[in-house]
Amino acid sequence: MINNRDETVLKQFGEHLRHIRKSKKIAQQKLELLAGISKNQVGNIERGEVNITLITAIALAKALHIGLKELYDF
Repeated sequence: MINNRDETVLKQFGEHLRHIRKSKKIAQQKLELLAGISKNQVGNIERGEVNITLITAIALAKALHIGLKELYDF
């Protein structure tokens, strides 16, 4: 079960991911293709609904052409 503190972190991370994605003018579906992740997963992450794995974070960072540190620097 996710507690309130964890939920807040997931939402903050999701908002940060959305900001990076939009600043690079990449649609959610395009990012999913570039990162090789399942359909609708970017939306779920951006809404703070899921806790992603390190492998998914690395795939997102590579797809966005940013370092993993930048992805987690929110």
